[in-house]
Amino acid sequence: MKKIIALLLTLVMVLSLAACGQQAPADDGADAPADEPKTVAFVGFGPGDFFDMLANTYMETMKAEGWNAEYTSGNFDPPTQIAAAENYIAMGVDVLVIWSVAPEAMAGVIDQAMAAGIKVIAFVAQTEKFDVVMLSDDAELASSCAKLAAKWVDEAYADAADGSLDVAVFTCRAAETGVVQGDVLLKMAEYSTKIGNVMEVECEDETPATGLTKMENLYTTNPEIKLFLSAHNGLAQGISNFYTGINSPVTDYSDMGIFCVNGDTAVYDMIKASVNDENPLRGTVMTGGVQDTANELRDMIVGITDGTVPTGHVQMAGTLFVYADTIDEFISTGTVTSVTNADFE
Repeated sequence: MKKIIALLLTLVMVLSLAACGQQAPADDGADAPADEPKTVAFVGFGPGDFFDMLANTYMETMKAEGWNAEYTSGNFDPPTQIAAAENYIAMGVDVLVIWSVAPEAMAGVIDQAMAAGIKVIAFVAQTEKFDVVMLSDDAELASSCAKLAAKWVDEAYADAADGSLDVAVFTCRAAETGVVQGDVLLKMAEYSTKIGNVMEVECEDETPATGLTKMENLYTTNPEIKLFLSAHNGLAQGISNFYTGINSPVTDYSDMGIFCVNGDTAVYDMIKASVNDENPLRGTVMTGGVQDTANELRDMIVGITDGTVPTGHVQMAGTLFVYADTIDEFISTGTVTSVTNADFE
């Protein structure tokens, strides 16, 4: 009997060892988790209607693509941008988009991102290092604004003497883009022979409130000025608000013109009203509609991660002219194809 028991115990041990040595059933992948979505983070330029609209459209567009999308306003402040970028690096995002207020200040944080394997897209303002840079020619865009204004001047003041129309250029020199574009607009006399004196009105920020206050002050000393240019849509809105407010000293806008760069929804409404001389804001130029820009940004984000866009790629933006002749086209389609730069040469 003892021999039988011993034999049974030995058999049990052998079977147990065999069971331990068997491989687990192969995983057919049916329960494997899906790949985690990639994440893109955008460090923006500053607060304002245009920036907010672009941010919201970019996030919606990337989420539709299946990505996680983050955004932080740079508040026109390099330290704020650096802190936001460092936070996104710590989060381990896949792509970092930066619209730099001061590109040279971002060199260190871009090095950190690249060292962590994060793709970097420099948006509008070119940084020293990038995987992709999306550029508009700041000087060319301002020049397009001046050409659009000159077209209106030469039509509205066809019988005016050369040098008879003075201009006020509202500038904000807080960022390099504003410096470059402001300097171009200050050369407005080169775009129309009707232009006389060109006055610069320097502003500490780009908000409509600042534009309105500066316009109030300017009107007390130079009520004769009828043409206003700005690289900043917020300042242009402020000028318009001064003239269309309930306390405005002017009710006839037929001989007045306000032009700006990169207008937003509020500006589009003003341009629409200018068709019947119900608002003096006549036109804006931009690098594309907000959805166009978001789509282009999406293509660069996806392309730099899947290899279809090569490292070091430079993406140049076009120019849209939005004014009385094209405002309906722009509102209905989100872009303008009926006129191009060639029409303003």
